[in-house]
Amino acid sequence: MSTSLQFSPILCCITLYLLLIENVHSLKNISSHHDYYHHQPPSKKFKLPMNISYLSQKERKYKMDVSDGYTPKNYRKFYTVLQRNIVSIRTARATAYFGDNHICAGSIISDDLILTAAHCVIDRRKIVTRSHRIMVVGGTPNRLNPYVGTVEIKVLDVIPHHDFVPDGAHDIALLRLADSFRDDNDFIRVIPLSDGIIPNGTICTIIGWGQMFYRGPISGDAIHGAMIVFSYSYCHQFYPNVFDETMMCASRADAWDVNTCRGDAGGPLICGGRIAGVVSWRSYCGRDTKPTVFASVYHHRDWIKRASCANILKSLKILHLLLYMLCIYILK
Repeated sequence: MSTSLQFSPILCCITLYLLLIENVHSLKNISSHHDYYHHQPPSKKFKLPMNISYLSQKERKYKMDVSDGYTPKNYRKFYTVLQRNIVSIRTARATAYFGDNHICAGSIISDDLILTAAHCVIDRRKIVTRSHRIMVVGGTPNRLNPYVGTVEIKVLDVIPHHDFVPDGAHDIALLRLADSFRDDNDFIRVIPLSDGIIPNGTICTIIGWGQMFYRGPISGDAIHGAMIVFSYSYCHQFYPNVFDETMMCASRADAWDVNTCRGDAGGPLICGGRIAGVVSWRSYCGRDTKPTVFASVYHHRDWIKRASCANILKSLKILHLLLYMLCIYILK
């Protein structure tokens, strides 16, 4: 046996070891990358105006969307504050025109990760949607009109929560994108995750392209709606058999017609400039005096962090196994 052949297993072993070290380093970088978005305080420039009472009647321009949500008159100003945090999740191809394939909304939590609802990517047979069947469109305040900052990105991986229960707990999922959003796109911004339980009575905002009313058309513009977060005990009264601590609920006690509707699922509940909840189920479209249920982001932070690194952990396990087998072979 030649010298080169004698040393080839050793070289392979060293190469695999270096790859393992490199992936561990990448894992640390990604972990710190997500920690940055989890703990970075929201920028004052993009701080969400939680109280909309200061808007004049002319600016409110109320419409029947996000069930009785509103489109501000100064739309461009509000777009720069809110809509660049959200995306339209669509089937891979439009049927007749741009935007007619919208199915759910999602939130941009890193340059290549979208947070949405699990029921948006799992059907009634509990089959997870294949990544090539959906896409993500960002930078589109109006889902029917592409803008200069509009970006269409394919989905690389669909990661629903492993304990998801239809019409129940853990209705949350991640979409890993095949490409990253560019930092110089002013129409796209990452939204940080909530770092605590939202107090009872907090005024938050929902955004989405859902139906304007029950069985009505889906909105073209991304519509806002102000909602009040209720306490756990109050929410539990409405859903005693399913509501648990991983959920939260919100609505308008004085205006129950402000609610989510079909097409708003997976969208964010934004509180204090952070995403606090994911629109889950019981979207009554303003037809019932029951609050909307959200998956609590705070209670799923650990899962989000683990799931966002799932592919790298899988690669590490494979490399570790190959390294182990090769070393056993060399030491025979």
